[in-house]
Amino acid sequence: MIEVEKMGKPAVPIVSGRFEGDAISSSRAFAMPDLRFVLVPRIYRNLPNDECVRQTELAFDDLVQALTDETDGTVGQHGIDTEGAFRFEGDDRFDAVLRMNEDFIGRDWGDSFPLLPATREDVDALIAGTCLPADHLVCDMPPGFGLATVEKIAINAAMAGAKPEHMPVIIAAVKALSQVGGYGGKSLLMSTSAHAPMLVVNGPIAKEVGLNPRAALGPGRDNRVNITIGRAFSLCLRNIGYWYPNQMDMDTVGTPRKFVHCIAENEEMSPWEPFHVNQGFNDRDSAVSVFTTDGELDVQDQGNTTADGLLKTIAYGATFGTRSLGESHGAERLILMPPDVARIVGAEGFSKRAAKEFLHFHANTSLGKMIQYMPLAGEARVAANWKWLEGLTEEQRLNINVPVLDNANRYYIVVVGADRAKSLVHPSGPTPATVGIDQFRA
Repeated sequence: MIEVEKMGKPAVPIVSGRFEGDAISSSRAFAMPDLRFVLVPRIYRNLPNDECVRQTELAFDDLVQALTDETDGTVGQHGIDTEGAFRFEGDDRFDAVLRMNEDFIGRDWGDSFPLLPATREDVDALIAGTCLPADHLVCDMPPGFGLATVEKIAINAAMAGAKPEHMPVIIAAVKALSQVGGYGGKSLLMSTSAHAPMLVVNGPIAKEVGLNPRAALGPGRDNRVNITIGRAFSLCLRNIGYWYPNQMDMDTVGTPRKFVHCIAENEEMSPWEPFHVNQGFNDRDSAVSVFTTDGELDVQDQGNTTADGLLKTIAYGATFGTRSLGESHGAERLILMPPDVARIVGAEGFSKRAAKEFLHFHANTSLGKMIQYMPLAGEARVAANWKWLEGLTEEQRLNINVPVLDNANRYYIVVVGADRAKSLVHPSGPTPATVGIDQFRA
């Protein structure tokens, strides 16, 4: 639409009903505050052709009016509350905090769990946990590209119950998100699919702040720091990145992974170099990586004791997911491999690179099954080198086996977990970003 208007041709987008809030928020975030749009009731994708035509014809008069009406303003446009501070009073402090929670959660500024008050004293203490001044701009935070200053990060961290020593990790994670895939993974964060960030911490700081590298994704006392840092990042993503449901997060069903997880790699029990070393850091550095995950699968192994057997089980699990036939294929797999698997694989002489190549070689499946979600006819974006598939029958496509991913570099292995040969496979992508933590320490 922007490109059409650059050519001097007025343009008005057609917006499906559920996406009205997204259209308003996106127009504000992407410097189009005067955007006009026309609403139709149903989403076009998966809608029969006759219904697509019918709802478009019914919207025609509104389209003409939007293109020719010279009055100012946008349908449904709302401003952002930019009030600098809030004061809540009650019968006692507890009552005041309850009133704050009702107000903030009603504004959708929280995650529906109780928030702690971000008092001036608490925010200042968190800012003192980093070497940066309060007004330092860390980055523009996707998907809405709000300005992530140290103070704003500290405010959201305070509501999550973070401590000053957590701040360098949170700041680095916010910075890393802005670099995922080169553009912060904006399209995936705004997708109707269940994409969500995951934080992986490496280096000495993980043990210093108490991150759990074992059963790291669950609840409980052992994961208190994991949960707190992940929650602080998640609140930043909402309130700085404007990642609000039905506005800039249009997920169809949702996922608990959007209560963002933060884990530490189990470096002590890994036979290989830590993940951040693969990303160009020294093993004495501390760093955080941000992955964008799109599901998870528990891959159980019930008795294999050889590297080949264990890796083949993971390779089978890695076939979980779909394959794009578009020009750019960004699908990847994040493998959270427990020490009981990594130890055996490493002891049999597999480097991490060799393990990834083994997985790539054995992770094959039916192309026809993997592309069932995307009909080849119609609007599907099929790259030229896949056009030949259109001439095949469904049975012929089902009988073609292909690698799940383009190459071995699209597999990421991080050693996480306690005992037992049960790995976790996450479809992921685009390429994760890793940012050093030490530069932000006080």
